[in-house]
Amino acid sequence: MKKNIDEAGITRAIACLAVVMVHISAIPVATLQPNSIHMIFFSLLNRGLKFTTPTFIFLSGLTLFYSYKDRSFNYYSFLKKRLSTTIIPYLIWSFIYYRYFIYEGYYIFSWSFLFENLLLANMSYHLYFILTIIQFYLLFGIFLYVFKKFSPLAVLMVLCSISIFTLRYIHIPYGDRFFMRYVFFFGLGCYTAIYIDIIREKLLQYKLFFIAAYIGATSYYGYQFYQYYGLKKPVNVFLVELTWFGFAITAIFFYFLLSNYIVKSSNQWIYKGLKKITACSYYVYLSHPLVLFLSEKFLTNRGVISITGRFVLNVLIVYGGTLPLAILYSSMKDRLKEYNRRRRAKEVTLHSRV
Repeated sequence: MKKNIDEAGITRAIACLAVVMVHISAIPVATLQPNSIHMIFFSLLNRGLKFTTPTFIFLSGLTLFYSYKDRSFNYYSFLKKRLSTTIIPYLIWSFIYYRYFIYEGYYIFSWSFLFENLLLANMSYHLYFILTIIQFYLLFGIFLYVFKKFSPLAVLMVLCSISIFTLRYIHIPYGDRFFMRYVFFFGLGCYTAIYIDIIREKLLQYKLFFIAAYIGATSYYGYQFYQYYGLKKPVNVFLVELTWFGFAITAIFFYFLLSNYIVKSSNQWIYKGLKKITACSYYVYLSHPLVLFLSEKFLTNRGVISITGRFVLNVLIVYGGTLPLAILYSSMKDRLKEYNRRRRAKEVTLHSRV
C-alpha cells in the first residue's frame, strides 16, 4: 500500500495559517508611515509569508501526481470529483461575499456583475486562487502524461522557462490568476512526487543551506518590497518578479523540511493540531476574509485607532473565529459522511439477507 506524504498535509496547514496572516498584516502595511520601524517589521512579515499561492499549487501537483502516477486516470471522474468539491464551496462563498458587500453599500445587485465576477473569481480579493487551481485541474491529464512520457527534469526545466517567460513578457488583465505564471510550481510538485524519497534525503542532508536560503530570500524580498512600496523608490518590475519566484522556491523547500521535522517530532499535539487544520484548510481560506472584514468593522465601531493594537486584535479575532468553526464544520461533515457510509453498508447487508 502506498504511503501518504505526511509533509504535504503539514505544509498545507502552515500555508493556510500563513495566508491568513498575510491578509491581516496587509492592513498595517497599507496604513503605517513609510519610515517607521513598524512598517519595516510588517513589510518583512507580510512578504515573508507570501509563499502561499505557489505552495498551494505545488502541493496540488504533488498530491495529485502521487495519487495517480501508478493507477489509471479517468478525466471525467477526476474532473467531476475535483470540480464539485472546489466549485460548489467557491460559488457559495462568492454569494456570501456579494451579499455582504451589498449590505455594506459597496455594490448594488446586478446579474451581469455577479456572473462576471464569478467567472473571473473576483468577488473578493482572495478568490483568484480558485480560478488558478481550476485551470490546473483541467490540465492535469497533460501533466500526468508528459511527466511519465519524457524526462521529468527536462519537463520541469521547460515549465520553469514558461513561468519566467510569463513573468517577463505576458502582462494581461487578471494575470495574477493565469496558470502559466505558476506552471513551474505545479510541475515542481509533480517532480517531487516522482522523486519524493530522494528529495527528502537531500533536504535533510543540506538543511542548513535551505534554511539560510529561505532567510536570505525572505530578507531580500521584504527589503525590496519596502523600497518600492514603503519608500516609493523605482524598481525593475521583472527583478521583483524574479525575486518572488526564487523566494517561493526556497520557501516551499524550507517549509517542506520543517514539516518533515514536525511529522517526526515527539510533540504529537502540534502534528495533530496541524492535521485538523489541513482537513479544513479550504474552508479557512474561503471564510477568513469575511471574519477580517467584520473584525475591522467591530474595531472601528469600538474606536480602536492604534494600528498595531488593531493588528493584534485582528489576529486574535480572525484566527479565534475562523479556525474553531472550520474545524467543527469539517469534523461534522466527516462524521455525517461516515454515518451515511455505514447506513448504506447496513442496507446492503440487509438486502443481501432477504
